[in-house]
Amino acid sequence: MMRRKMLMIAVFLLILALVAAAVYGGRQVYSDYRDNAAADQIQEDKPAVNQVQEHDFSADHTADHTDDTDEEKTTSSPLMDFSKIQGVNSEIIAWLTIPGTMIDYPVAQTDNNDYYLNHDMRKKANANGTLFLDYRAHADFSDFSSVIYGHHMRSGRMFQNLVKFKDKAFFDEHTAGMLYTPDKTWRLEIFAVTVVRADSELYQYAFPSVSGRGAHLAMIREASMYYREIGVSADDRILLLSTCSYEYRDARTILAARLS
Repeated sequence: MMRRKMLMIAVFLLILALVAAAVYGGRQVYSDYRDNAAADQIQEDKPAVNQVQEHDFSADHTADHTDDTDEEKTTSSPLMDFSKIQGVNSEIIAWLTIPGTMIDYPVAQTDNNDYYLNHDMRKKANANGTLFLDYRAHADFSDFSSVIYGHHMRSGRMFQNLVKFKDKAFFDEHTAGMLYTPDKTWRLEIFAVTVVRADSELYQYAFPSVSGRGAHLAMIREASMYYREIGVSADDRILLLSTCSYEYRDARTILAARLS
């Protein structure tokens, strides 16, 4: 009798555990669906781009980085109107697009590097987060080196597609991107991909001297998995795109590009 009673209790507890697991699993599936749906809706909020100027601007000038006056007039012009999207969130400071990847997202900046890890562009809780510029950087990308962070999502969203650049053929074939800001449109000339620790000196943000900037570029080159010679110098501005990587504990994948 006692054994039968114990068996019934064990069966009841098992059923209870299965029900709880099913409820939790259902909630998780719904939560993932909701977060991903919100992330996909971002494309509907993307401001219109001046397609005619963008076509001229996105041409490959990697091998000919000159101070041509006409080109400078084009590149200094904003091609995207941020008035509507900043009405949704005034902390949206840019829009990043890398052809050949799923990366086509707004970039936010606030007073810390935590908030946008789990909030979307509308400041709603979301596991995908939002791409964000390091809070210590200038929002106009006037620093020598600026860092944008984003999650490595298994769905391929946010910065997961940065891992594609660790394939040599993909790195060789995909050389450029676009960074739109309210005041200017930057062309990204991709020149390096590397895997480093989360506490790497590559995340340095203050460069008071030319020699320090030169040493930083040398560090990127030395750490690179793949590197493209484009003549980047201490007088340029560079952008580092960073996401989690899994080669080892606290690994990070960084894609480096020159702003031109």
